[in-house]
Amino acid sequence: MKNIVKFKHDEHEGFLSVVEKDGAYYTLVQKTTPKVNTVKHTGKVMISFNLKNPEYNEVDASIIEDLKVIKEVYDQLEKDKNLYFKALTEDLCVLKFYK
Repeated sequence: MKNIVKFKHDEHEGFLSVVEKDGAYYTLVQKTTPKVNTVKHTGKVMISFNLKNPEYNEVDASIIEDLKVIKEVYDQLEKDKNLYFKALTEDLCVLKFYK
């Protein structure tokens, strides 16, 4: 089963394909999205683990721009057949958060 969560930023909702490792969740996001800026400034993101009836909670989050980590997340999402992005590009970073 694909590991997907919902996020909410401002009034926008969307889905994130995630990799779970050591109690943390990792997902790929574009560096230029408003949610990345918010996470960089607040250290928080709104996440719901319930897809059908979302109940958003503010959780601790951080942005990782380490190319090794980005590639590891990309490769795992590809292996899981849960990859949203079709190519590993320089405009991607990792959003890390906790439940």
